[in-house]
Amino acid sequence: MMRTKNATTVPTTKRNELKKGRRVLLPLLVFLSILTLAASCTSKKKLVSPLAHASHYEWMSAKMNGELIAENEVWPFSGILRMRCDSTIWISASALMGLESVRTLITHDSVIMINRMNQTYLAETLEEACRGVALSPMTVRDFQSMLLGNGTSDHVELQYGPYTAKILYSDIRWDEPTTFPMKINKKYERIKP
Repeated sequence: MMRTKNATTVPTTKRNELKKGRRVLLPLLVFLSILTLAASCTSKKKLVSPLAHASHYEWMSAKMNGELIAENEVWPFSGILRMRCDSTIWISASALMGLESVRTLITHDSVIMINRMNQTYLAETLEEACRGVALSPMTVRDFQSMLLGNGTSDHVELQYGPYTAKILYSDIRWDEPTTFPMKINKKYERIKP
């Protein structure tokens, strides 16, 4: 039965479409973070390189726009990438209406991923996180090299099994110190990989 449309209600069919979108898109955003981690841990990675100044930097930040291609469906996303060379990687990814869905922090010894849509978080050592997706260990430097490539383009393409993530970087800033905010809400539940 269709509700009457006014300023405070949404038609039932629209609400169902939004719920379906959240059920499908959220796992894909979480998968994007895991895909990025997994692509850097595996020997079967395919890279197309971004960013011309990638070999000489201490700090880097950029906006990201991209799409995740999975099971013949394309899911657009946007986000922010921040890095300190050989030290820290911070990714904030958004999908539905620009709302942040996933935030990830990778350091030389740990991975923290906050899933805002499901109100959960993952906090593991870098080695445990790689083992959790059945891949060999990696370093922050390996991960940054994967994200930055050899500097011949402003985009990167990651492929892991049947999944592909295409990321276009813009508003790239070099050597401007930045922060890596990672506040975890007390209501969020901790999950294991």
